Amino acid sequence: MKKTVLLSLAVMASYILAEAQFVVTPKVGAPVEVSGNVSFSANADNTSWSIGESYDSSLDLSQIASISLAKGVNKAKPGDFFYSDGTWSTTLDVSKTPIGVVFYIGDPTEHDAALRAAHPECVHGLVVGLKQKKCEWQDCYSDFDDEVGMSVGEWIEENTDYVSIATRSEALNSVFNQIMGYNNTCGIDAFNDEYGWDYEVLVGSELSAVATGAEAPVSTSGWYVPSVKEVSLLCSGDLGGNIGDLGYGDVPDNANAVLINERLAQISGAVSLSGVYWSSTEYSVTQAHSVQFSNGLVMQTSKGGSNNLRPVLAF
Repeated sequence: MKKTVLLSLAVMASYILAEAQFVVTPKVGAPVEVSGNVSFSANADNTSWSIGESYDSSLDLSQIASISLAKGVNKAKPGDFFYSDGTWSTTLDVSKTPIGVVFYIGDPTEHDAALRAAHPECVHGLVVGLKQKKCEWQDCYSDFDDEVGMSVGEWIEENTDYVSIATRSEALNSVFNQIMGYNNTCGIDAFNDEYGWDYEVLVGSELSAVATGAEAPVSTSGWYVPSVKEVSLLCSGDLGGNIGDLGYGDVPDNANAVLINERLAQISGAVSLSGVYWSSTEYSVTQAHSVQFSNGLVMQTSKGGSNNLRPVLAF
């Protein structure tokens, strides 16, 4: 009996996320929901254990009739609705407030040390917000180069602990192909604190405007400006390989955007994905990386151009 129940827990845990909830039904008494490190007692027996970590050897499983997953804690997948309480569901729950749609499942902290340090629990995936805004990438960018003689990314690298947001390399091991948006946004915020009056990076300062009314749950990273890899994931999904190779075929590499738009259409007030989207990844003094959502093509666009800004968060 003990091996059977523990095996069931292990199998269920492999399909769910951290802080999973279980419903424990004792043979006598009402079902009890448990999550994380919990204690459960039935009929005054010592039946305490820790979900996902270790199990008390004195657990009296003879008193437990069944253990099952609580409603709504299945592993998230692209297209799921994400709510203000940090939960998600495949079908829209009208009793909750949707703040975005899940568009990627994977560990966003893998390459982003800043995200890993600040939010180590956000290893499950990415969510896109419901609103967007057109803006330029940076104000007076050429004047900044004339005065300081460097790009925003170079300034961040020299003056902060964050990784440079700039890259011309499209190598698989470069930041071009890595989820780095949280790091990039932190670096941009530091730059704007120093030079925001004259050379403001608008994709950073306008972030709050597109996130207004959709407060991120405390269990998430909070909203940030996605890196070019994240914008590509939003449009094309995780196709493997180099994102610089996308958008050149006869079939558009935008299947994920089509899926997300189907979900966004179900949420009142949500704006569909279309056009060109900024990333927080810089290309040069005068250009930044962007993605064309009609085909998934990654481009280098003048910082003075007007493109869409869309926030994301890690959870």
